[in-house]
Amino acid sequence: MMLFIIIFICSLATAALIIPMIREMLIKGRVVKKNYNNIEIPVGMGIALVPIIIINISLLIVFSQHTNERLLVFLIGILAMAFVGIIDDLMGNRDDTGFKGHIGNLLKGKLTTGGLKAVTGGMIALFISIYLKNRILLIVINTILISLMTNLLNLFDLRPGRALKVYLLLGLILFILGITIEAKLIFVIVLGFCLVYLPQDLKARSMLGDVGSNTLGMTLGIISAVSLSLPMKLIVVFFLLTIHIIAEKYSLTQIIKKVHILDLLDQLGR
Repeated sequence: MMLFIIIFICSLATAALIIPMIREMLIKGRVVKKNYNNIEIPVGMGIALVPIIIINISLLIVFSQHTNERLLVFLIGILAMAFVGIIDDLMGNRDDTGFKGHIGNLLKGKLTTGGLKAVTGGMIALFISIYLKNRILLIVINTILISLMTNLLNLFDLRPGRALKVYLLLGLILFILGITIEAKLIFVIVLGFCLVYLPQDLKARSMLGDVGSNTLGMTLGIISAVSLSLPMKLIVVFFLLTIHIIAEKYSLTQIIKKVHILDLLDQLGR
C-alpha cells in the first residue's frame, strides 16, 4: 500500500510541474484548435502524460522490488500511441472521421493521419498481444481488446472532461475487478495526471487531443489484456464492439443528453 501512496504522490507532483509547462509550450507554438464552442484553446495536452509516465516508471524500476519488464510493455504502448496521436493533432483534419472513413481512405490508397493512427494502434496491439501470450486465440482477442479500448476514449473526447471521466470510471471498475500489481501502479500514475489536469479540461481551457485520449485508451487496453480472464475479456470486447457500432451510426453526445443520469455525469464539474 505504501508503494502505491508514494508513486501517487510522485505522479501528482510531476503532473503539477509538467502540465503548466506543456500548456505554455503549446500556446507559444500556436498548437491550438477550436473547441465545440468555436473557441481556440491549446490541443494535445495529453502529451504531458509521456514525461510523467517515463519519470515515474523509472522511479519504480530503480526503487521497487515488485516490478518487472511488463512496465516496459506499458511504456512502449504509451509512447507509440502518443507519437501517432500528436501527429494527428498537429496535421490531421476532420473531413473523414470514424473507423469507416479512415478504412475507406486506406482502401483507396490514401493515408490520412487518422488511418496512420488506426493502423499503428493495431500493430502495437498485435505486438503487445504476441509478447503477452503465444496462443493464437488469446493473441487475437487481446489485439482486438487493446485496439478497441485505445479508440474508445477518442469516441467520447468531444466535450470537456468527458474522456477523463470515462477513463476514471473504467479504470476504477478494472481496479475493483482485480488487476496485476504492474497494472495498478500504471493506473495510479495516470490517475495523478488525470486529477491534476481534469480541472482545466472541465473548464475548456485546453484539450487532451488524440495524443491524450488514445494514450489513455491504450493504457486501459493493456491493463485489461494483462489482468482479465478470458471470459471477462470476451465480455469487454462485446461491450467495446457495441459502443463502436453505435458511434458509427449515432451521435454519442446526443445519446448522453437523452439519458438523464448520463447527462448529469457529463455536466458534472463544468
